[in-house]
Amino acid sequence: MSGQEGARDGDAPGGRTAVGLPGDAGFGGPGIRLLADVLAAEWLKLRTVRSTWYILAVVAAFVLLTAVYSLYLGSLWDGMSPRQRATLSASRPEQIVVMPAQICMAVLGVLAFTSEYVTGMARTGFTVMPRRKTVLAARAVVVAAVAFGVGQASGLVAFVAGRLIIGDRPIPDFAGPLSEEFPEMFVGGLSVVVLAMVGLGVGAVLRSTAGAITAVVVYLYLLPRFALLLPEPWNARIGSVLLEDLTNQAMGRPPMAVDFGEAPAGIGFSPPAALAVMFLYVVVTLGAAAVALTRRDVR
Repeated sequence: MSGQEGARDGDAPGGRTAVGLPGDAGFGGPGIRLLADVLAAEWLKLRTVRSTWYILAVVAAFVLLTAVYSLYLGSLWDGMSPRQRATLSASRPEQIVVMPAQICMAVLGVLAFTSEYVTGMARTGFTVMPRRKTVLAARAVVVAAVAFGVGQASGLVAFVAGRLIIGDRPIPDFAGPLSEEFPEMFVGGLSVVVLAMVGLGVGAVLRSTAGAITAVVVYLYLLPRFALLLPEPWNARIGSVLLEDLTNQAMGRPPMAVDFGEAPAGIGFSPPAALAVMFLYVVVTLGAAAVALTRRDVR
């Protein structure tokens, strides 16, 4: 095996990794310590990069905007006649915040890989830790943990703030207690993790920040709109397997084409099936990232 091939497989010359642990440690003590060290290193890198805090600040700003939205909705309700109130339909703050959180965490996932290629630190990092699949796994765990916390916290804060601002106003869809709304909020938070993993995988494959972010945004939010233009029932069939519609279906809603009355009812996935398809997205995307990392040189 050539030296280049050995570096790709993650072993330094002599059958030992660059950090001095046995190359075949597996899941034993040294292997676990190695994974823990890589996790700690990835967490340190993620939390010391300014872009991470910028992204989290954007999410916080959107949560704040949902509070402003709740203030506006309460003021609007107070000025309505009984007839107008009976026909009012408004999205809940915890629903609104899902999409911005998805986009922000997808960007975080992209930058977790592409920023190192931009600065040239990728070569140094893989020299110190040549086990590229281990690095990918550790980075995915760290990004997923951050995305999970952001997804759940943003939804919960938006929910609590919205209910406190609305108060006892009997606005439709705002009367449900947390116990009823939590399952949908939890699924929304999980969708944020899925988007972060997709962004991470696309970033690892493309190695271009602009290209990866463009690809993620086009796929996640432009293709579903294009699918709506297709004739029925293909608008719902194709839309139902795209991530934006999968998020809706995982929350118990129909695909957008069905919801808009542009396709017959009965098309789409059940919530468990939608979650399974979303998980498949993560597996395929990270699998492609693993192949790209092990078969291409760092440049």
